[in-house]
Amino acid sequence: MPAEALLGRAGPRIHERLRAAGGWPARFAVLDEIFLTLLGTAGAAGTAGTAPEAAPEVAWAWRLLLRSGGTIAVAELAEATGWSTRHLSGRFRAEIGLTPKAAARVIRFDQARGRISRLARAGHGLAGLAADCGYFDQAHLAREFRALAGCPPSQWLAEEFRNVQAEAWLDGEG
Repeated sequence: MPAEALLGRAGPRIHERLRAAGGWPARFAVLDEIFLTLLGTAGAAGTAGTAPEAAPEVAWAWRLLLRSGGTIAVAELAEATGWSTRHLSGRFRAEIGLTPKAAARVIRFDQARGRISRLARAGHGLAGLAADCGYFDQAHLAREFRALAGCPPSQWLAEEFRNVQAEAWLDGEG
């Protein structure tokens, strides 16, 4: 589906903001601002007030997903809202553009991405990071990185932080 079909006239502007952002932290900050604006929780900046107000249950579920670091189960979110898992997923997708499960995946990825550089500089590996961020194991984290960033963590780290020797740190991660 083209971005314009989902985002309307704002699609090209959002695309430009993401392209202009200086690295992943800035890109995720842009997306956070856009999502919060779409949920009607942003301040006066951006396009606040132009998007329809999200259902309180969807806004609450989004905030809970963020607070949990993307580790709360969708069934728990649905139970807390009083909606079925299917209904919550449909409303979440319609109002945010992702299902709760996909949003949780992106949130966990963002946390892992942010912590990788700190761990690399401290000389630690990915196994503990994977567990801390809600992944089953290091291989699961590596697969998610390939799916969401288009490359394994070692390559991303080397490209994002060229002064870090990622290859030695991530021995065997591939």
